Amino acid sequence: MTILSRDGGVEKEFKRLTWSFMDPHATDKARSCRDCHLSAKTLGLGYGTLSYLGGGKWQLETVEREPAELLGIDFPLSAVTDLSGRVFVHFSRPDLRAFNQEELHRILRVGLCLSCHPDFTDPVMLRWDRKRRCPVFKE
Repeated sequence: MTILSRDGGVEKEFKRLTWSFMDPHATDKARSCRDCHLSAKTLGLGYGTLSYLGGGKWQLETVEREPAELLGIDFPLSAVTDLSGRVFVHFSRPDLRAFNQEELHRILRVGLCLSCHPDFTDPVMLRWDRKRRCPVFKE
């Protein structure tokens, strides 16, 4: 945003992206567990592919060509946050926010289990214990 003085000069300038409220929950067919727990876009990370590197670490390969250079920002326009929890946008309501780093880690950790335990009909998911460590993925 640029605020001009009466004579047309730049008085003040700042850059901010604002996101308005959106309710992510459907009233029709629900998303799959994978659609939320392993989707970079749904988690607010932008368009891209998430890869598990081991040791609790994830990598996001963005599919956007470049950050929004014309706007002078160093993050993709589709991203709200990054894997470290750095927030890129301002939300239009005070009760809205992006996931923080710890929340992203917990959400993605459930995502690791979904390749073997795809939904709530699986006994492991019915009796989910977040302290249980997966024997397949090295956490």
